[in-house]
Amino acid sequence: MIRIICVRHGETAWNKAHRLQGQSEVELAESGINQARAAGLYVRGQNPAAGYVSPLKRTHATFAEFGLEFEPVEMPGLIEQNLGHWEGMKTAAAKSEYADLYKAWKKGEGTPPAGEEPSAVVERMTHTFFQIVRGAADLAPTASVDTDYDLRTVVLVSHGTSTKALLEGLGLIDRSNVISLTAAAISVIDVPLHGGPLSSSLPKGGVEIDGGPEAEAEVIRSLTDEQIRSCAKLRMYNLSPEVLAAVRGGQGDVS
Repeated sequence: MIRIICVRHGETAWNKAHRLQGQSEVELAESGINQARAAGLYVRGQNPAAGYVSPLKRTHATFAEFGLEFEPVEMPGLIEQNLGHWEGMKTAAAKSEYADLYKAWKKGEGTPPAGEEPSAVVERMTHTFFQIVRGAADLAPTASVDTDYDLRTVVLVSHGTSTKALLEGLGLIDRSNVISLTAAAISVIDVPLHGGPLSSSLPKGGVEIDGGPEAEAEVIRSLTDEQIRSCAKLRMYNLSPEVLAAVRGGQGDVS
């Protein structure tokens, strides 16, 4: 089975000031660095074997705080939605001046003035996700803290709107019915190599492929986009790093 840990970047100065940033380069605030470190508690515990980031510096900086022993691969398709004329604008101003359009945008339907169409974000995010899943064929399975079998696990750091576009494109959420992702929040997608339910009563949850890791790798490489989409399951949505930080404060470093 393949596990994709999706992390939104940590808080930036523009996030703190309630400004829309889109593809603008904005560095992490000190709070964002601390959030990324807290998210790293979960990420390290999942033993990822590869990592991916968007071209924007705030995703690179977030990944750097996870404390992993490898460098991430930059994937252009993971970049945030281009918000056009809204970039740098106060959120309250956008809500006031573009009331109907802003509401539609939050639902994944409206396009900011001179910005990127939501459907284009969904298309590039899902395309990149499919590439990452098939690329997991080249990874060695590693131990998982919440399954009794090894997983091919990767972590990607992207952005709030683009991550929700991905989850919607995979049919895992309805953007009109979920809250926004918080800074450095963690969402987890599992991709078992079949479309049926996972089972606690079967060996390896019912996801074992006859022939061992190499046979499994061949199956992964051959997956079509639609097969990946149909198999993807949302294991976790919007786990706040503040929760992880509280656990660490109460129990010591759990990494």
